[in-house]
Amino acid sequence: MANEGSRRVQTVACLALAAVLAMPAGTAYAEPRPTLSQARAQLEKLDKQVGQLVEKYNQVNEDLKAARRKLAVSRAAASKEQATFEEMRKKIAEMAATAYMTGDSGDVTGFLSTDNPQAVLDQAAVFTHLSENRASQLGQFLAAAQRMQREQGQAKSAYDRVAKKQKELREQKKTVEKSISKQRTLIVRLGGSAQAPSGRIGGTYTGPASGSARTALQYAYAQLGKPYQYGAAGPNTFDCSGLTMMAWRAAGVNISRTTYTQYSGSRRVAYGDLQPGDLVFFSGLGHMGMFVGNGQMIHAPRTGKNVEVVSITSGYYRQNFYGAGRP
Repeated sequence: MANEGSRRVQTVACLALAAVLAMPAGTAYAEPRPTLSQARAQLEKLDKQVGQLVEKYNQVNEDLKAARRKLAVSRAAASKEQATFEEMRKKIAEMAATAYMTGDSGDVTGFLSTDNPQAVLDQAAVFTHLSENRASQLGQFLAAAQRMQREQGQAKSAYDRVAKKQKELREQKKTVEKSISKQRTLIVRLGGSAQAPSGRIGGTYTGPASGSARTALQYAYAQLGKPYQYGAAGPNTFDCSGLTMMAWRAAGVNISRTTYTQYSGSRRVAYGDLQPGDLVFFSGLGHMGMFVGNGQMIHAPRTGKNVEVVSITSGYYRQNFYGAGRP
């Protein structure tokens, strides 16, 4: 009996193993295939992620431009300081010659041949060998060398910090972009479309705005139907802050490039006091649009969608309203 039971167990085990081996590779561990709606929901989630990163990336690019300008100014100033340094070095050389002839030189001649400010600073102790009545000129000489080192160092350090941040954000953005590409491919395989349907381009604003706000809204409405592209500010594609910046620029009002600076550079407006043309911000400054009146905004939404007018009185945009500003 024991042998018969053992044979039965072996037979069952063999049948189970054969069934597993007969399954296609990967079947036993395959994840459930997502539905089209689930794939689209995931794409929307990824688009929101990249939207946040894009605004940070845009901001750090603006910071990098400012740091680059500051570094250029510092280098120009350093050139002037270099001239001052050379002039002072000649005067000190004359003083050293006089000191040598009067027996008051100590060990001052070694550093005078260098044109490196840091080398002068490293050997600053030799200044004590010169007479106290020369202190004023020596002080100017030392100050010129110190300024050259300090100003160039500070500007270069600031530039390097921003450049490092730009590189980090670029890498993060690439990672999310790859996920978006895969998700869009999956949507197409499931029979859907990852692209917004193309339609008529342009429109006309007919609301109550006047003056510069009306001009800005007219520009924005002319972009209706144009596709979203992060980092773009026209003329054929836009991201959210690129659209608002260009709309207000068309009205003769220069506002900055990113959601962060457009928010900080505008006057705060309560939700209940919104007027056409006001800037509206969402999701911790990850997205923005322009209020058009009647509880609606015009905006460049996200990858795969076009510039459109939507309601902000309920749903996602009302729940994620961050604040508003008037340029």
